[in-house]
Amino acid sequence: MKMLRKSAALLLAAGMLTLTACGGNHAETGNTGEQTTSVKNGETKGSDIGERVDLVMYLLGPRPARYDTVLEKFNELALKDLNCTLTVNFIEYGDMATKYPLIFSSGEEFDLAYGGTWVNFANLAQKGAFMPLEDLLPKYCAESLKLEPEEALAQATINGHLYAYPTNFYTYSAYGVTVRGDMMEKYGFDEIKDIDQYMEYLEAVNAGETQFSNLAAIGQDHVLTDIYIESKGLYPVNGGQYGIYYIDSSNGSPKVIAAHEWEGYEEYLNKAKQWSDEGLWPKSALSIKDTSTDMVQAGVAAGGFGNFDQGVSNYQICDPSWKVRWYNVQPNVNHLAYTQDCMVVPSSSRHPERALMLLDKIRTDETYYDLLTYGIEGEDYRREENNRYTPLDTAMFLPEPGTWGFRSQQFYLVPANAPDDYAEQKQALEDITVENIFRNFNMDTDPVKSEYAAMQNVYSQYNAPLRLGMTTDVQKDLAQLAEKAKAAGNDKVKAELQRQVDEFYAANNK
Repeated sequence: MKMLRKSAALLLAAGMLTLTACGGNHAETGNTGEQTTSVKNGETKGSDIGERVDLVMYLLGPRPARYDTVLEKFNELALKDLNCTLTVNFIEYGDMATKYPLIFSSGEEFDLAYGGTWVNFANLAQKGAFMPLEDLLPKYCAESLKLEPEEALAQATINGHLYAYPTNFYTYSAYGVTVRGDMMEKYGFDEIKDIDQYMEYLEAVNAGETQFSNLAAIGQDHVLTDIYIESKGLYPVNGGQYGIYYIDSSNGSPKVIAAHEWEGYEEYLNKAKQWSDEGLWPKSALSIKDTSTDMVQAGVAAGGFGNFDQGVSNYQICDPSWKVRWYNVQPNVNHLAYTQDCMVVPSSSRHPERALMLLDKIRTDETYYDLLTYGIEGEDYRREENNRYTPLDTAMFLPEPGTWGFRSQQFYLVPANAPDDYAEQKQALEDITVENIFRNFNMDTDPVKSEYAAMQNVYSQYNAPLRLGMTTDVQKDLAQLAEKAKAAGNDKVKAELQRQVDEFYAANNK
């Protein structure tokens, strides 16, 4: 099923863009039912740039080694075109849980930040972290707005306000595994069909190899459990990573359950314990800050996790002799929400107009885009034929989620050492993609704010170790998790979420 892509420009020409609320897959909070907002018509240009301003942007991930050099070149352009400069601060992946929400609540003044459903876009929007953009985008992002799908803007709308500028690059819910092809050949594996087969592959490698310190690439972005649960047909509604609540539509009507209530959860936890006991990941996994990609590229893992585009990005700097491959392990593939990756303007920004003008440049001018995404051509990367590129400095730009907030469908380059059949693989995913209406659903946590926070704490304390098999008694610790969840208000949260899901389903299942 193909994504409907209407030009926002056509709708703006009529004077109004009506948006249907809201959200996206792997989102933590949001709104339900049908709501509308208007993106108001504005001038194509129109900001006074006579005063120089120094903008600040936050991105996620490690700071690339040559970033300051690249920013110097970038700011030469920005000063000339828009009389502004850009400073970029980075939040390491391992610090995201604490530092990312803090930058919005502390009152710190900055102007742009990476956002996304998986970093609680909707939750933060409801807390007033972001500036509404429905009046600003048509005036200061007029050119890039012409390329924005209608649905993308709809998904960025919370309670009648447009709180993010989503990417115009959609990806897939097909979470899969990046695998060392040389190891697969050595141990007799032709393909990977599901998580169980992936773990069988790791067990075989573990029995015959000693050079891997974290075979399964379990670190701060651990999604093994999430991928497993979703592969069984459940749909996450409070964040794909470290999810608590899921929608089970197997019997027709959507039913909300917590992860620990899923009938297959104990079986999975026993498997996780077996894998942990076998040494497929270290006992220190909960404190590891490296990402799955980091570990695969460093050669300490025989496989890692990610969706299709993340899997392909893993090819960039891996040794070609490793024959890195990516396999989908999800039977139910759909398009992720455009708000999976987006850019937001914090409420504390003093220069939202100039910030959006610069963002418009990044998204429509290939020179700006390439600098922030790939670095300096000839120094950090080399363009190849067929819209591909080769990184020249392996410590430099990797188009990982940090830069995906402004990722452009028209400028995206594929790693040169990605599979020859990259286009065919992507088309194969598209061919099996089905639309899931719940990707446009976000939970409104306000009615159960305290209980939901308590559930997050319970899952962080009691479920996180269980997910990684760090237990001596699965049944006992699962019962303890259930007890703690009940005391935290699980029943109340679930009832409220079920009400919202039912309301949303009735309004959108037409």
